Amino acid sequence: MSAPEQQERFPLDAVVGAIAAGRKRVDLAGVDLDLLAYVAVALHARVGRPLLLVTPGDSEARRLAADLRFFAGDDAAVTHLPEIDQSPYGHLSPDRGAVMRLLAGLAGLVWDQVGPLTVVSATTLARKLMPPDVLVEHSFLVAKGRPLDRAACLRALADGGYHAVSAVEDPGTFAIRGHILDVFPPHLSRPVRVELWGDEVDSLRLFDPTTQRTRADLGDTLMLPPVREELLIGAFANRARQGILHAGHEAGVPTRKLQPLLDDLQNGIPFLGIEAFRPAFFAQMGTLFDYLPADALVLTLDPMGVGDRLRDRWEGFATAYEGALAAHLPALPPAAHLATPAEVAHALDGLPQVRAHLVQMVDELGAVDGPDAAIRFAVPDNRALSRQLAEARADQKALAPLAEWVREVVAEGARVVLASRQQTQLDRLERVLRNYGVAVQRSSAPPSTHLHPPGPGEGGAVLVQGDVGGGFRLLSHGFALITEEEIFGRKSPRRQAREEDAQSPFLRSFQELEPGDFVVHADHGIGRYAGLKKLLVAGQEADFLIVQFAGEDKLYLPVYKLGRLQKYSGGSQADPRIDKLGGTAWQKVRSKARQAAEEDALALLDLYARREMAEGYAFTAPDDYFRSFEANFPFEETPDQARAIEEVLADMGRDRPMDRLLCGDVGFGKTEVALRAAMKAVLDGKQVAVLVPTTVLALQHYKTFRERLAGYPVRVALFSRLVPPADLKAQLDDLRRGRVDVAIGTHRLLGQDVKFADLGLLVLDEEHRFGVRHKERLKELRAHLDVLAMTATPIPRTLQLSLSGIRDLSVITTPPVDRLSVRTYVCRATDEVVRDAILRELGRGGQVFFVHNRVQSIEARHAWLTALVPEARIIVGHGQMEPAKLEKVMVDFTEGRYNVLLSTTIIESGIDIPTANTMLVDHADRLGLAQLYQLRGRVGRSKERGYCFLLVPGEAALSGEARSRLAVIQKFTELGSGFHVASHDMDLRGAGELLGTRQKGQVQAVGVDLYAQLLDEAVRKLRGEAPKVEFDPDINVQVNARLPEEYVPDEHLRLVLYKRLANATDEEHVLGVADEMTDRFGPPPGPVENLIEAMRIRALARYVGLRTVDHTPTEVRFNFHPQSPVPVSAIIALVTAPGSRWRAPADYKLTYLFDAQERRETVATTRICLQRLAEFVTDDAHAAEAS
Repeated sequence: MSAPEQQERFPLDAVVGAIAAGRKRVDLAGVDLDLLAYVAVALHARVGRPLLLVTPGDSEARRLAADLRFFAGDDAAVTHLPEIDQSPYGHLSPDRGAVMRLLAGLAGLVWDQVGPLTVVSATTLARKLMPPDVLVEHSFLVAKGRPLDRAACLRALADGGYHAVSAVEDPGTFAIRGHILDVFPPHLSRPVRVELWGDEVDSLRLFDPTTQRTRADLGDTLMLPPVREELLIGAFANRARQGILHAGHEAGVPTRKLQPLLDDLQNGIPFLGIEAFRPAFFAQMGTLFDYLPADALVLTLDPMGVGDRLRDRWEGFATAYEGALAAHLPALPPAAHLATPAEVAHALDGLPQVRAHLVQMVDELGAVDGPDAAIRFAVPDNRALSRQLAEARADQKALAPLAEWVREVVAEGARVVLASRQQTQLDRLERVLRNYGVAVQRSSAPPSTHLHPPGPGEGGAVLVQGDVGGGFRLLSHGFALITEEEIFGRKSPRRQAREEDAQSPFLRSFQELEPGDFVVHADHGIGRYAGLKKLLVAGQEADFLIVQFAGEDKLYLPVYKLGRLQKYSGGSQADPRIDKLGGTAWQKVRSKARQAAEEDALALLDLYARREMAEGYAFTAPDDYFRSFEANFPFEETPDQARAIEEVLADMGRDRPMDRLLCGDVGFGKTEVALRAAMKAVLDGKQVAVLVPTTVLALQHYKTFRERLAGYPVRVALFSRLVPPADLKAQLDDLRRGRVDVAIGTHRLLGQDVKFADLGLLVLDEEHRFGVRHKERLKELRAHLDVLAMTATPIPRTLQLSLSGIRDLSVITTPPVDRLSVRTYVCRATDEVVRDAILRELGRGGQVFFVHNRVQSIEARHAWLTALVPEARIIVGHGQMEPAKLEKVMVDFTEGRYNVLLSTTIIESGIDIPTANTMLVDHADRLGLAQLYQLRGRVGRSKERGYCFLLVPGEAALSGEARSRLAVIQKFTELGSGFHVASHDMDLRGAGELLGTRQKGQVQAVGVDLYAQLLDEAVRKLRGEAPKVEFDPDINVQVNARLPEEYVPDEHLRLVLYKRLANATDEEHVLGVADEMTDRFGPPPGPVENLIEAMRIRALARYVGLRTVDHTPTEVRFNFHPQSPVPVSAIIALVTAPGSRWRAPADYKLTYLFDAQERRETVATTRICLQRLAEFVTDDAHAAEAS
């Protein structure tokens, strides 16, 4: 029977009947990965037993878990136990996050707190695990309304591998503050706040790790499983010590060489690679079979593939173990880490199994007929339609085959469910299908509720948001499912951006402030932060921030004055000059910086005005063909990226030339934004020039554009030294005749012999790297062309805000989900580590960067590497080479002719090689934080995990500063952290990128943040706006107002809270911080309540425009700023009212006399007085005075 005539079969009843009849093994044919999840959910609904689903690899397991959630309609019903991919013979630690998720899932199985569907790979099935009884013993259960033994809880957390921190942001951390415990268990997406009332658990609340604010109630119970498998305590550590000694003896390793490991073990320190000895911690290991419920049913995808994977894993471990012994490295045998393939097969035979075969072989499936015959499914897939859509992709009617298919299915009386993860993709589908005359509905209900025939009055096609890998047609059940991947090609899901407080860029610098760091006081200049100190003033305790100036001068700054202070950010490697307190030098420096800011502002406003008046080409609005091109993007747009695309397209649609700067970390999707703009230009009959600073970058962009535009009638050409002269001449002729649509090249494109037929868009990548002559030529082109400039340099947030509305800027800060954070290791530079790291990367077909930043010894390092790893093809590159030779080195490495590049730090920017995903940095302790971050950014740019090994001579030889730098770079593995970690080193370059400023010295002299403030003032002045008046009142309320160390123990956190309170512009902001503190630290003690009252008074004083608020036991005195928005008439009315206790002793002064009752509540009365004054401030008056 041919495929089109094949009869649909979905014999689930036969499967259920076979299980009910007690068959231990039920074989299925015709059930692939696309169909398996639907079959599994339907089977579970019928038999009511928990299912263990086994796949050959972890990628299939992750995909299957997502599909199960789609069909089950309940995320909690599905648990994926991740595969730990790190070999125990590789001297490295596995991904801690994966280990934590595995332990959390196992704990859920033990505590019966997971759903009925569990998904694992073959490797996870075979892995030896912590025994269930040990996991239970070392998990901790917190229950609402039950007593909590604090000491036992904290001991369990520490023993289980949780780290104590000041603020909980990452899984596996906890913080204790009075009667509040914050903890981030690995199985939850948010951390939990446990609040006690006495010794009883009063509430369990989920909170946001970024804002630290409560988001929702958790429920009645919280399970806290261990977050590491190696229990560094008591009998476990003693057993591991003996195991390590025995392994060393077997490998011929002297005990003295093992001593550093044994010392770490004795001190409770998890040394690098401790996981290699994981089995030695336990008397006997368990496997996943020990965790399964007694009535579990196993559903296996591709049993042959599972068997092959089990054998491959076992053989790989056996080979690695023999290699370790030969190299005299301590290691445990494979049987300690894995169950043998035979043991796994035996364990499976003891459970009822349903086996979905991908290859239908008689000896596997049994006889064609008979009681044990395979049950055959026949459910049509969507592959033929996907092929039709791929072939039609370049046509103007690209989605016509989809529209016709939908009509045919609906005509059969069935419903079509079109699924996409992304709302923007659903918007495109809805718009396009409606244009084809297909009626579609949108639904926010769970997708699983639509998998049935349409009811009366319901439409035949519905668009749903959901994550499912593949679709199928099951007309006997009344529906057909098709996914966005089948329509537009395979996509990777997007990463959700972490929510950030609007002030976080400023506050983060205060959270990182350490004694000795440079700070800038707006009035006194640059000094060093010397700590937070409690002082007794007028009999009351208060906190002061100490700033050390030149000589022995110190400024004791009240915490409510922190608005005048910023952490210095100047971008220079050299320390700034410290000012003298009360000297005149700072005023001169600030005056010069103000003049420079005015020059920058004038240039920017002039450019803005000329651009607004210039005539440009207004591109047409995107049509369906362009939208189908968008939909074929192989990744989902991140929110930032989607916004940037819309901003660029909106600029192109205007009749004035676009000049937009697109800023984003490397690999975050800037090129796709440029591709959308290029495609729009080409569809309107215009040509596009993509200009880059280096030949290597030109080649990389050329490949990217060619690959993305394949299948579309767009011709892309490369213009660089790499193109043979004859070919280049022909391309120049084609460019002049309009036969080339997109020209990509270096400054060669700016040559006099380069003529375009109709150039409409110029894309500039890293413009700051072009020379002065080329920049002048670009300035000419900018006058009438649409220009999109791209940079990976972080732009300081302060400047972004200052130039809002003047400089068109788009920022992408969210990485694509398929990019994994780079795993960073600080390790001793041993032959074993270097060789293993290089061979591991070469073994997965990748390339390696080895950074050695001394040209004098780089050839010696080359000889050493060649002898150490003879399997590698190594090439050397450094900045003292002839440019042409260095360029050839880079091209050869990019093209894959060599697989190891030994170079100096010249690779820290401007090179993008997706196959190079391992980096080793020699003597990493000698490099700066920004350099380390930039270097690490070269790897991990594709879907492969990136590894960065920071090689050091040994911790004892590290300086304190070097140790601190390495700790920071190791901690900040989150993608996009370049906008945080290296921001202070990069801010100056970012300022130049955005401003095009020639005032580098002036920006450096006062710091970027203060320069941004001066620039904002200059822009307002040149626009004819009233200067912004910043009221900064002094508050003298004679009460003990502070954050006690017992309430907020962490000094950095106290600084951030003080800063936020000092910056508050209204009472609501102060009360918001107060609510947050109550949420995070519990009910405030008296000094904190007084502080909140004082800060409410200060916020109100700023609002009404006061210089001072002075408090005495009998009265409160207000001194007004001349530009206060409070009308004089209002003050007169207050003073002259009958029985008034308001007095006006002099100009700009107002006094209120307390009565007997008010003298007992002077602070609250002062706030009420200010609230009365605030009633006289109109919005118009306040805007006129303060903006």
